[in-house]
Amino acid sequence: MVPRWRSSLVRRSTGQRLSRRPEGGRDLDALRGALVDGAASAGGGVASGLRTARRAAASVGDGRREATIMAAAYGVYLVVRGLWGGTLEEGRANAAALIERERDLGIWVEPAWQRAFAENNLGLPAWSAFYVLSQVIVLPLALFLVYRHRRASYAFLRNMALLSWAGGLAWYALQPVAPPRLIASGLEDTVSTQTPVALDSDLVRLVYNPVAAMPSLHVGMAPVVAWALWRLTPWWWSRALGLVYPVLVSVAVVVTGNHYVLDIAGGVAVVLPAAVVAAWLARAPGGAPTVPGGSPPSDGSGPLPRAAPP
Repeated sequence: MVPRWRSSLVRRSTGQRLSRRPEGGRDLDALRGALVDGAASAGGGVASGLRTARRAAASVGDGRREATIMAAAYGVYLVVRGLWGGTLEEGRANAAALIERERDLGIWVEPAWQRAFAENNLGLPAWSAFYVLSQVIVLPLALFLVYRHRRASYAFLRNMALLSWAGGLAWYALQPVAPPRLIASGLEDTVSTQTPVALDSDLVRLVYNPVAAMPSLHVGMAPVVAWALWRLTPWWWSRALGLVYPVLVSVAVVVTGNHYVLDIAGGVAVVLPAAVVAAWLARAPGGAPTVPGGSPPSDGSGPLPRAAPP
């Protein structure tokens, strides 16, 4: 028979242990609940931030805001290019490998094309000028026309341009490639010799990456100009120009010695995914659609007036 005093101690000790377990269980439940709530809060914060960013990407501000966005994007380009642009030696080594790939594919035609245009008087100086103008004049003008006359589509095209530039920058940093004119390829730098723009001058190199041949964003961004010409101009010849514009740019970048044939495919490979993401961003929750062909905005801006029939 257990003495009464020992039985009392056993009951007291057991009661204490039993009472501690629920308290410990409650602490674990509280910790689990706090972790779940924290994760849910963090996830909700991320989701909310993404929704806010997507709405901002789908929005279109006034001219000052949009000009600031594009200027800031170009400033980032200059910084990234300066820090991770690659050296000319790296660019030439990668260019040699690219040429070998084109020879294997049977598409190393760049020297033959340039000789054919020069020997047959096919307007090589005009192609050289077009190479410069297509990027520094025509593309900004096309974006301005879309902003002014088809505002509902501007966010899509702006975002596609920004994403394409970002993709191109990443490619340039990871794989700098010198253009044919900067290696022993037999191609001449026709832009520097036939236009007032010297591509290798210190001034031009402040805003121009000499080892950014692959991919060709000249070609990648050509569909932006083509779309603007087709949708926003009233003349048959300008709309026809929109249809052939990407082909003209592709020819210009090759015959001037600034890009390889594979650079054209690289430009398309960058811009197509950018277009898909830009279309998704343009359909932000609660926002108006801003994809190509969207309705003109309520501010009254619309397509350029069509010419009267003869």
